[in-house]
Amino acid sequence: MSTPTKTISYIVIASIILILCAQAYLVYDYFQTVRLALIRESDTILKEAFRADLNQRNNTYLLSTVNDENENMDLTDDIDVIDFNLSEGSEDEESILNKLDIVMHAYISTFIPINLQKIDSITNQILHERNIASEFVIQLIATEDQTVIASSRELSKSSFFLIPSQPYPLDFENKEALKLILINPFSEIIKRMGLMLLGSIIFSIIALLAFRILFLTLSKQKKLVRFKNEFLSNIAHELKRPVASLTVNLDGLQDPDIFSNTGMRDMMLHNSLNALTEMNGTISMLVGLAREEEGLLVLNKQPVNLVHIIMDLKNRFVSSPVKRVSIHTDFESETIIVQGDSIMLTQCFANLIDNAIKYSDRDAIVNISIRMNKSNVILAFKDQGIGIPADKIEHLFEKYSRVDNHSKVSGFGIGLNYVKTIIEKHGGSISVSSELHVGSTFEVLLPYK
Repeated sequence: MSTPTKTISYIVIASIILILCAQAYLVYDYFQTVRLALIRESDTILKEAFRADLNQRNNTYLLSTVNDENENMDLTDDIDVIDFNLSEGSEDEESILNKLDIVMHAYISTFIPINLQKIDSITNQILHERNIASEFVIQLIATEDQTVIASSRELSKSSFFLIPSQPYPLDFENKEALKLILINPFSEIIKRMGLMLLGSIIFSIIALLAFRILFLTLSKQKKLVRFKNEFLSNIAHELKRPVASLTVNLDGLQDPDIFSNTGMRDMMLHNSLNALTEMNGTISMLVGLAREEEGLLVLNKQPVNLVHIIMDLKNRFVSSPVKRVSIHTDFESETIIVQGDSIMLTQCFANLIDNAIKYSDRDAIVNISIRMNKSNVILAFKDQGIGIPADKIEHLFEKYSRVDNHSKVSGFGIGLNYVKTIIEKHGGSISVSSELHVGSTFEVLLPYK
């Protein structure tokens, strides 16, 4: 991986970590806000439940003493006096009510003690009215050391997340207090965090997807750069061979002895023409693919005799200096005419024959046949070469695809893509069947009507 790519990758990874950490912090901070709000609401609920229970106990006490009118009047008078005197002070209304609760509780409890189960029942009703879905427990605690004196129900072992209210004092000495504990209120917290949590999750997913797309883009660009470098290197190598052949033959023709030898001269001229034809074919193929990508490729269609094209190619390839080549032909007719671009079709068939020769381990044997049916001409190019692995056939006609990128066989991976492009441009198709170490057959269909 190059230094700029590494730097970009590190920056992207650091950005992902920072974004996720920021999102986690925001979610945690909002969670704490919701938690504190729930604690404050628990304080209010506990206070409401205690006062409702205190009111019920007071009503029960008053009913039990209804026959003793003087005693009842004394209690009422006492409460009215206390209320009046406290109201004259500087304390706020809530503080006054809390003290009244303590006074009333101290008096009523001597007759009707506090019942945690009743407060539990009232609390359950209040939670239901507030649409708070959570288990809970009411505890009577010793304020000094927070020990539990009594509890409305047992805390289960799975109660690992608790939201306790502030202790609500039951006496002026602050010896005992009530506490409401919400048990595992996850659904309530998630409900309250709803939009924030959902937005954070969506934002994180979008950020991760964006970074993933960025990584894929960087990876694709890196692959394209590698392909480009390999492609340019292969093109240089492919063009270097015919240029070298052309140079050697032209240099040889400058020798008077060779030039005066008709046989040697004709051979060198023939080799030079073949080198020029090879270079021209490679350049034409590159230009054709470039034009096709830009939508500018135009076929110069005219009547073309496929038999003549194949025979010309046969004569060119059988004189290969690299290995001994045998090309066997089988034509249904001596004249098989299609409407097509003669130059491009010649280059397509030359690519198929050249591949058959290059990918033969030993002396190349190529069989070419041309058949016709009602609407198509069928050309088959069969070799006895190394064959193509089954998993490679699917990608065989893709641009820059090679059976073995590390193969010693020269090439730059666009020949078969060019063949497929041109054949399809003619309204035809190409297919391949192959068996490893046995050979391959490329079948080309061209419409002839």
